[in-house]
Parts: sequence; C-alpha cells; structure tokens
Amino acid sequence: MIRAELLKARLARAELRWTSGPSKRVRRNPITYTLGNPGRPAKEPTLLIVIADDSGSVIGPTGADPVSNRYEEARRAFEAVVRRGGKHELGAVHHFDTPTSGDVSPVPLTSAGLKQLDAGLRVPPDARGCSNLGPSLKAGIELAEAHPEHRATLVILSDFQLFDVDMDQVLTDLAEFPGDVHAVVLGGTQVDGLMHERIQISHASYTDSPGTVARAVFASLTTHRPGSRPAPIPIASNNQQRRTNS
Repeated sequence: MIRAELLKARLARAELRWTSGPSKRVRRNPITYTLGNPGRPAKEPTLLIVIADDSGSVIGPTGADPVSNRYEEARRAFEAVVRRGGKHELGAVHHFDTPTSGDVSPVPLTSAGLKQLDAGLRVPPDARGCSNLGPSLKAGIELAEAHPEHRATLVILSDFQLFDVDMDQVLTDLAEFPGDVHAVVLGGTQVDGLMHERIQISHASYTDSPGTVARAVFASLTTHRPGSRPAPIPIASNNQQRRTNS
C-alpha cells in the first residue's frame, strides 16, 4: 500500500495567505532553451490536461515557484505545439482550487485555442491556495471521460505537499486515470516509490536550468505525435516514458 502519509504537507495552513491577491503575469524573457521537434499532428484525437497547484508552498516567497515560471514554461510548450497543431488535438487547464475563473475547458491546439489556454496559465484571482489534489483530479477524470474518443494525458504541476484527507484514495484515483499521467514535481519533495509505477515522474528543482518544466509539458504534449523528438528531461519514474510515435 502506498504510504500516503509521507506526502502530507509540513507546511502550516497559515502560509496559504500568500495565494491571495490579484493574478500576476511573468514578464517573458528570451528563450534560452530548446524543446525539440513537435512532429506532426497526432493521427487520432488527443487531450492534454494540465492541473496546477497554487498553494502557498508553491507560490509563497520561499515556495517551489514564487514567480510562476511553471505557467510561463507550460505556455511555451503549448505554443511550440500549436505552430503545428491540429483541431483534433485538445488542451485544458485546471487548478487545485477548481472551479476557478482560471479553469479552461478543452480547446483545440490552434492559435485561437492558445489564447484561451493562456488565460488559465496563471494564478487565478479567485484562487484560495488549496493543497488538495482530489477535487481537480476528479475534474480531470471527468474531462477525460467526456472525451472517450481522445487519448488523454494528465500533467500535474505541483510540489505534492498535499492535505487530502484520504491520500491513499487520491493516489489510487491518480493511478486509475483513463490515460497517461505525468507528475511534474516542483521543488525538492521526494515522491519516488510512492506513486504507481505507471505514473511518469519528472523533477523541477531550484537548481535546474530554465526549461525543465517546459520540456516536461512538451514531452507529454508530443507523446502521440508522429516524428516528434522532445529534448531530454530527467526521468525519475519506475519506468521510462512509453512513446507511441509512428
């Protein structure tokens, strides 16, 4: 059985105050990293769902991502695919605090769709700083089940310092997601061996170079795209990412 208590946050609930206030947009700096070749549009419909953690342990001054680089890099990953995207390839964004004004339902990976996704790739102004994965995971599962003809991939951007009451059930639900799952662990939280082996795990720590999150999201976006060649990312899962390009 997964020892879920090891994922319980040590962060005091009072620190969640850092999530209050208006949404802030990071000024875009010149790109100093490469993502790789996005390939051609997938042969079958796909759906990429990003779930983002906006809790105090992530966005606070000493958090895993106080300046929201995860959002800027995720956007750049989407943008790279949109240049060669297809209308049958969909993207969506949800937040731990779901429902929020920042949730974006599935939209095509086109220029118009990117504008909608961009609105969700930031801390929502009505975010409360929730540290529970369960509600947004449920929403992600519902999105995937509502698109049974699409090959779904779930990408979670979080430090995985979680407060879910029934952590074992949440991690079971995560393992049973109807599609691929990619956990992008922000900061230094150790989750290796605590998640099901089918879940891909990537780490984005304080010392990593720019582009680590972008490459992780890009790799998931291009999993089913023929000819894609993502730039390497550190793989920390029990099994290497299974690519299905053909």
